[in-house]
This record gives sequence, structure tokens and C-alpha cells, in this order.
Amino acid sequence: MTHLSALVAAPSGQALRVAALLRQAPFEFARVVYGLSDQASGRTGTMAAADVARAARQGAPVTRERAEQRARAYLPTADQAHCPRCWVFSGIKSPLHFREPSEERPESALCRVCGAEYATEV
Repeated sequence: MTHLSALVAAPSGQALRVAALLRQAPFEFARVVYGLSDQASGRTGTMAAADVARAARQGAPVTRERAEQRARAYLPTADQAHCPRCWVFSGIKSPLHFREPSEERPESALCRVCGAEYATEV
């Protein structure tokens, strides 16, 4: 049984977390595209342009092609979920830290490297 078919066969809380994170990779790819476009147009003050600049400062050249490859290859596992933003921008597998739900917010995953936060339940 493959990894994905195992997730489909037994939708647990972990599988739902992974599914929620998988949906974020295309959004992070769009953030790269907007950031590169903003930088090319001289709009360096946008959040997306700042994320591209941060990744470049860390030594990871940010290109549309590479970001698309990483977005397609993003595959967190239930026991080792990593940040979609760090992965798509830099190719770094930064671990996510999960926060329990409260009355004010749903369960979420927080990246302590880039500051991204993702809701992992609907």
C-alpha cells in the first residue's frame, strides 16, 4: 500500500493534517510568483517580495521553475510534517509545531523559522 493510499484508507486526525498541509503548497508557489513579480516591478515592500528576499539572503536562489518543482514535490508525513513555505521557497524542511484548538481558533501548525501558520482543520 502506498503512502497516499494508506492516508485515504484510514482518514485519521494525522491524515487530515497532512491533507490540509498538502493544499498549502500551491498557495506558496503563487506567493513565490507574486514575490518575483513584485521585485521585478520595484515593489519590494510587499510581504511576498520580502519572503523572496529572505530566501535569497539564506542562500537559496528563488526561481519560478524551482518553486514549482518544490510545490509539486511537497509531501509531508504524519510524523514529520514540514513547512510548505520554507520548502517551496528554499527547499528546507523546517519542522512544524502543532497547536491545539481553542475556542478562538482551530488547530494550527506553526513554523518557527519563517513564522507561517496553517490551519490544519476546517
